Amino acid sequence: MEQRLQQFLHISPLLGRQRSSCRSQNDRMLQQVLFPQRTTDSSEFDQYGDTEAFGVFPDWQRQLSRFASVQDRLREWNPSVGAKIKHLSCLVISMLDVDGMRVDKATQVTADFLSDWGQAMHDCARQYGKKNFYITGEVTGGDTFGAIYIGRGRQPNNRPPDLSTGLTLTNTSSEKLFLRSAGKVAIDAVCFHYSMYRALTRFLGMDGNLNVAYDTPVDFTDMWNTMATTNDFLNTELNTVDPRHMYGTANQDVFRWPSIVNGTLLQNLGAFACALVMPGTHTV
Repeated sequence: MEQRLQQFLHISPLLGRQRSSCRSQNDRMLQQVLFPQRTTDSSEFDQYGDTEAFGVFPDWQRQLSRFASVQDRLREWNPSVGAKIKHLSCLVISMLDVDGMRVDKATQVTADFLSDWGQAMHDCARQYGKKNFYITGEVTGGDTFGAIYIGRGRQPNNRPPDLSTGLTLTNTSSEKLFLRSAGKVAIDAVCFHYSMYRALTRFLGMDGNLNVAYDTPVDFTDMWNTMATTNDFLNTELNTVDPRHMYGTANQDVFRWPSIVNGTLLQNLGAFACALVMPGTHTV
């Protein structure tokens, strides 16, 4: 151990020059000195750089990097890591008797794993008599990207031809309208609906980052008509279309109503827009 410490002290001035990737030569040297039988590839954590909490970044970059210097990513694509996540999540359902789960920063998880996990959670819930288990997730990016995660997923080439088709789906609808096979539901709906948040910010005349690529229109009616075709609203448990996005003005940690002029009035106006205009699961 003393010899390893001397080696570490010898290379320590080299450390810190590149914090963007744990695959850098310096980090590899440190791993080899302190943990000779372990490599960065064997870690259960995903440490490909760092991304600040706010700002506009490519969606793939947010998926791979640590968030805001404090939140590591698990390498859920590794089968052994994924198995642990599924097992521990099922324990939560069985021991705490929950009827749903919320996935923070859902789109930072790879879509393939999240759909596998979602299927496993619905299967687990059925074992305990929960026939309509609800999984909601945070989507901070644009609607086109988020739609990959909602239900069985949908890319532009999976969209139904019209609004009527999108709102009359069943479990026997054409496979062409879905990205994934039956049962592969990543999240049932979106919480912390940032498309709605960005529209509310404009509607209420507030400052903020108002643009994200490939998002819904900001007019509420146009937004809903767009989501009815871009999002998979099919509730596979009930075999019917069941919009359950969570909108609201009190469930968003990005709003600070007491700190702005006429904040209470703006909050109430936004709440009316969410509750009276947008179909979904409304929060106060």
